Amino acid sequence: MASSSSKTMFEYSINLEWTIAEDRLKALKDSTNNKFLESEKFIAFHSSDVQYSLIIYPNGYNEKRGKTWIFFNLELGNAKKIEADFTLSIKSAEWRHEYTFEKSVACGNTCCTVAELFDSRKKFIVDGKFTLKVKGILKIETLKTINGMNILQSKKKTIKNFGDLWDAGFEDFTFVAEGKEIKVHKNVLACQSPVFATMFKSSAMKEAIESKVEIPDFPFGIVQKALKFCYKQIDIVNLTMNDSFLLLKFSDKYDISLLHVMISLFTLCKLVMFKFLGIFGKIFER
Repeated sequence: MASSSSKTMFEYSINLEWTIAEDRLKALKDSTNNKFLESEKFIAFHSSDVQYSLIIYPNGYNEKRGKTWIFFNLELGNAKKIEADFTLSIKSAEWRHEYTFEKSVACGNTCCTVAELFDSRKKFIVDGKFTLKVKGILKIETLKTINGMNILQSKKKTIKNFGDLWDAGFEDFTFVAEGKEIKVHKNVLACQSPVFATMFKSSAMKEAIESKVEIPDFPFGIVQKALKFCYKQIDIVNLTMNDSFLLLKFSDKYDISLLHVMISLFTLCKLVMFKFLGIFGKIFER
């Protein structure tokens, strides 16, 4: 099977909370050489190498001293284009700022003066902890190369024995769609999706801490079908064209490469069959 390339626009939801101990901030409050703290770096999409993190300069940077600056940092990787809509917030201090941009950059603002940062009345630090949250959407355009046969061969053994695990108990993660819950095993999904794997292993992401994630942009039935596919529990032959389209979008968003290849091949075969039947019908009418 030949390789093919196409431009794909992914959407990735960000919901990250970063907590910093007060002592770490105090160590840099008088810094004059641009010292900063940075959170763990997270991969938005495995196939794009796009990474993001949070950065704080307790005493500013360059000539901007005396104020605390916070940034959402993006590294473009091999993405062709990136758009971001997000909000940085410090709930305890009732501080928030919204951003929109289309480039690879650290984007942020000052949240307070250094004195205010350590003033207990301002509530930037509560119980010895500073908590910064970022929430929003990344839209990433990549040039995606797919070699269908290689993916099918490399994934075949991975999913061979997962079917018996569906609904078997000992689940350790929950997906929520349209208010309904689906219990899954993290190890099974991590084998199929690097996006899920990153989500599960992160110690800072809300989803990993709560062992639960809400999927607001897909119907329950589609989420269930996609997760069942990871367990080798659905027959794609019986899918409608609408379900196939939504599953393609789901597989793109969460980088489930085998699902993407299987649905793409199935859809292509179905379209060819419809076209053939149409031509055959016209010949028969003559």
